[in-house]
Amino acid sequence: MSDNHHSKKGGHFQSAQWLLVVLTGAVFLIELMVLLLSGILPPMPRLERYLLDSILSAILIFPIFYVLVFRPLVRNITELRKAEENLRIVSVAFESKDPILITDVNANILNANEMFLKISGYNLEEIIGKNPRIFKSERYGSDFHKNMWKQLLNSGSWSGDIRIRDNRGLEIPAGIVITAVKNELQETTHYVAIYNL
Repeated sequence: MSDNHHSKKGGHFQSAQWLLVVLTGAVFLIELMVLLLSGILPPMPRLERYLLDSILSAILIFPIFYVLVFRPLVRNITELRKAEENLRIVSVAFESKDPILITDVNANILNANEMFLKISGYNLEEIIGKNPRIFKSERYGSDFHKNMWKQLLNSGSWSGDIRIRDNRGLEIPAGIVITAVKNELQETTHYVAIYNL
């Protein structure tokens, strides 16, 4: 598991702890206020006092729960629905007619769509974790790949014409667009290569 995952998990745990402390403190203060208020009110039957205590507590606690619990929960549900919708769109795009290859930031293959597997002749298990250089043609020198990576790292994308070597050693000419995928901190997390045959 990555350090980033642990820090996010730790952040969520600290947020939950903070929320629990705030809610507990708020409930304690509200109960104290209700007790002080009921102490200055004229004497009344026990049932009416309990009802008044409950009503006052509910009126005072509701805004705090709304702001700290309900509103963030609704926002999270909305964001989750958007993420699911985006995932559906991405999955349809991923299974397009164009071959697509996805790597991590270190250029280790994470996934490839059916079209890429079809043209390369490999199955997914054979290429997961490997570097895309397994498809590299011998006709391109090291300068070609150095310049490609330099532009990719500087601008976040690279496009050009290459040849893909399939599992039989045959070379297939293709146009390619490689795009860096960045997180909210603008750090590159993945690369997506889309081929045009």
